[in-house]
Amino acid sequence: MKFLVTMNMPARSGGPVHQIICDYPANNLAGFCEALESHDFLIVEEFYRNMEMGPTNDSYYSVGLTALNHRYVGKVKELGSFTSANKSRRND
Repeated sequence: MKFLVTMNMPARSGGPVHQIICDYPANNLAGFCEALESHDFLIVEEFYRNMEMGPTNDSYYSVGLTALNHRYVGKVKELGSFTSANKSRRND
């Protein structure tokens, strides 16, 4: 399952946080959190957004394996058709 992970560490662009899109063999968000809690580092497959298809396209390509340190994870969301950084917030 793909996840959008917000890391509490500087981004290459100089921002205070950066986001990682990754795939991990968990069935849901709770399973991913359990794996994070159980390991200092979690090996995930990292993906970049395919910007050639346009900024609103949800196409991704793999950039290989990455080790995530649970101490720097600030927020995690399941990445799906309902999750996109380019969509406006829901009005509940």
